[in-house]
Amino acid sequence: MEGSSAHLRCSVHIDLCAMERNLGKLRHFMGREKGYIALLSADAFGYGVEAAVVRLMLSGADAFAVTNAEEGARVREVGPGWKIIVMSSSLPGEESAYFENSLTPVLAGAEEVLRFEAAAKAAGRTLPVHLRLPVFGDALPSRADAAEMLEKILESPFLRLEAFCLPGAGSGAPVEGSEPDAEFLSYAASRLGAAAGSVYIHHGDVCELSALPPEFDRSLRAGLVLFGIRPSEKSILRGFEPERVLVFRTSVSLVKELPKGATVGYGRTFRLERDSKIALLSVGYGDGVPREGGGRMSVLIRGARVPVIGRVSMDQAAVDASGLADVREGDEAVIVGPCGNDEISIEEYCGRLGITPAQALTSITKRVARFYKTLY
Repeated sequence: MEGSSAHLRCSVHIDLCAMERNLGKLRHFMGREKGYIALLSADAFGYGVEAAVVRLMLSGADAFAVTNAEEGARVREVGPGWKIIVMSSSLPGEESAYFENSLTPVLAGAEEVLRFEAAAKAAGRTLPVHLRLPVFGDALPSRADAAEMLEKILESPFLRLEAFCLPGAGSGAPVEGSEPDAEFLSYAASRLGAAAGSVYIHHGDVCELSALPPEFDRSLRAGLVLFGIRPSEKSILRGFEPERVLVFRTSVSLVKELPKGATVGYGRTFRLERDSKIALLSVGYGDGVPREGGGRMSVLIRGARVPVIGRVSMDQAAVDASGLADVREGDEAVIVGPCGNDEISIEEYCGRLGITPAQALTSITKRVARFYKTLY
C-alpha cells in the first residue's frame, strides 16, 4: 500500500516496483552470470524481508542469501522452492533448522563439516553445502583449512559440494569485497576435474572477476544495489544506475521563534547567533537518525534545505527554518529522497554523517512506519 506521512511522526516509503525493475536492469547489465542471488541480510537491510522476498520471487530472483538460520526460516515461510543460502557460520545445535527449512549452509570450518555430515547422516539425506573461500587478509578459513574441508566434503556420502562462496557484502557495506586465494582456487579446479563444471562461485559486486577460474560458473549476490544504492567505484557494476527505492520522511511538530543566545538540543551545545525560527521534527535517534546529526545533515521542507542544529534527541531533532516564511506544524520534512526540485540521496546522507548505506538503512528502527508501493 501507499500512504502519506502527514499524520505520522516519521515513515519510510519503499517502492517495490523500483526494486523489481532494478533486478531486471541488473540482468541486462551483467548478462553472463549463471544466476542472481538476492542478499537479504538484517531484515532485507531494514526494508522488510517478507515484502522484499515476495516481490523478488515474482521478479525472477534465482536464490536468496541471508545471515543466519533464523533469517532463512523467515524467508522460507514466504514460499517453498527457492534456494536459501546462509552466509554466516552456524551454531552447534542449529543443524536441524537447516533441514526443516531446506537451507544451504556456507561452511567455514572443519568442525562445521563434521556437524552437518553427522546431521545429514542421521536424517538419511544428502545435504548440498557451500564452502567459504580463503581470501587474503582473512584467517577464516586458511588455505590449508579450506583444502582439508574440501576433501572431507568430497569424501562424504552425505554432503554434496554445490558452490564456493567468495565473502563480501558488496557496495554500500562496511566491508565491500575480498580478494580470493588464487592458489586454492587453482587447486580446487584441479581436484574437482570434470566435476568443476557442476560447481559455481557466488560473489558480491565488489570483486575481481578475472581471479575466478573459468572452470566454474558464477552467480552474483546482489545486495544494496537492488535496494537503490549506487555501486561503488570498485564495483563490477560501476556505471549501473539503480532506481531509488526508499524515501525517509518525518513531520514538523512545532515551530517557534527563539532569540539570539538561546540554546538548542541535548546538553545545550548549540547556541543561536541570531534571532531564529526553529522547527522541531518528530524524528530522533530512536528512529535511526544519528545523535551527532546536528551540524552535519539537512532535511528538505517545502523544497528547501534546512540544517539540523544541536544534538539529535531520542524523539526529536531541531532545524533552523529561518529562511522559510511559510513553514508550519504538520509540514513534511524529507530526510532521504526528493522534495520539490531537490533531493537528498542516501549517498549524500551517509557521506555527511560518515556512515555506510548499510548502517543507515538498518538503523531505521521498527517504530518507523513502512509503506510499500506495489503497483506500477
